[in-house]
Amino acid sequence: MTRRAQPWLIVLAAAALIVAMVAAFGHPTVFTDTDDYYSLGHELAVDAGIVAPPELDEHDTAQAKYDAHMGHTQMASRSAVYAVFLYAIESVGTLWLVTVAQALAVAWTVATLWRAALPLRSRWGAAVAVGLLALLTPLPFFTGFAMPDIFAGVAAIAAVVLLVYPDRVGRGERLALAMLVVFALCVHTSHILMAVVLVVAGGIALIALRIDRRTIVRRLALFAALIVAAGVANSVYGIGIRLTTGERLRNQPFLTARLLADGPGRDYLRHACADGEAYTLCRFAHKPLADSEDILWSDLPGTGVFMLSDYATRIKLEEQEGRFVVGTIAYAPGAQLVASLHNWGRQLAMVFVDDPVRDPAFYLTDPYWRQTNLPLMIAGVEACGPRHTLCRSRLTVRVSKVWHGAVAVIAVVTALAALISRRGITRAPHRLVAASGFLLAAVVVNAAVCGILSGPFARYQARIVWLVPLAAIILVAGRHPSEGEQLVRA
Repeated sequence: MTRRAQPWLIVLAAAALIVAMVAAFGHPTVFTDTDDYYSLGHELAVDAGIVAPPELDEHDTAQAKYDAHMGHTQMASRSAVYAVFLYAIESVGTLWLVTVAQALAVAWTVATLWRAALPLRSRWGAAVAVGLLALLTPLPFFTGFAMPDIFAGVAAIAAVVLLVYPDRVGRGERLALAMLVVFALCVHTSHILMAVVLVVAGGIALIALRIDRRTIVRRLALFAALIVAAGVANSVYGIGIRLTTGERLRNQPFLTARLLADGPGRDYLRHACADGEAYTLCRFAHKPLADSEDILWSDLPGTGVFMLSDYATRIKLEEQEGRFVVGTIAYAPGAQLVASLHNWGRQLAMVFVDDPVRDPAFYLTDPYWRQTNLPLMIAGVEACGPRHTLCRSRLTVRVSKVWHGAVAVIAVVTALAALISRRGITRAPHRLVAASGFLLAAVVVNAAVCGILSGPFARYQARIVWLVPLAAIILVAGRHPSEGEQLVRA
């Protein structure tokens, strides 16, 4: 085996272990948003002339135009970059090929971090580490999930190498890592927000390593430039929509829904609407407004808001969001702070798998979802049988809560024990410690971004919690006596 080929064999072996665990628990899975990404990818392929447009009659053409018109009020939260990625790969090789592609991204970043952080360890240790993560953590469930969630962790690992170990990887690898960071940030807005906060964490880590100021500024500037590049890339689709239709691509009022569900938003709304319609939202003040999911997604008359609104009302709800958020915080700052911290804490603790193990029968039998792209995508990886009972995941949410919760706790304890037991760590922090701290910070920051701004949902935290065991593994691996004095101090 040549030395040049070995790294790729390690990556392939690690990726194979992840895919094997996906198969062991069932098959790749989908989510409601998967249909949005796939449909957008197909739309872009048609626009590019790669795929022939569907043959529609006059009624269907009118309906498609109306759906696109209404979709512009909410599709800014769907990444065109991930849409192209998903559609292109799934069209060629089903969701299994999507799983392989995502597994390769995970395996390569972990292997690169392992080689940079632990140069005296066997490179095959990276494959062992990935195997442990695939066996013990939610990693395989999100690698096999046709959603951009897995790239939150990938972005964090790639950023660690670029910030802490740029001198331990070649120029080509640094370029590949930079491109991967941009892609991983592009695929979901929450990843960009997480990265913005992690610039601060990266700065703290580099300062603690006593690196000269010029180097710190250069590395942080590169990371910031990658974040900006991701933001610019994400805006290209929106610019295209604006140029071709004259309409602005918008987001749903996520923050409005969050503040209402938290409680202070409802209190402020009653206060603001007492003397008239201060907000368009006042029209819905008679509804419960206690669940952000209902506010944003429900089409039931008793609970829904956004999905039941016409185009003009949606635009007003979105345009008034900033004023409503500022008004709520000014009206009840203490109550909102408590609610936000509570959401952060709840999100941090939600490390179990739920959406990736949802019974596919829901998408196959629901009156709406069975008419989407999801049934065909599911059929491409698993035959569910006439009663749709043969393609359920072998993991249940209940088991995941116990299993993955226990692993997360053990990993935190192990990481802290490894940190505390390192000699002289408070006097001269090693780069290994800084890298592990950055990974742990990414998990905490992710919980803050998702829990506070959107709401505590298990999918948001379980997608990235595997970084905690990874941090513990590299800390323990770095404690080998022969490496004690050779761990490079920046």
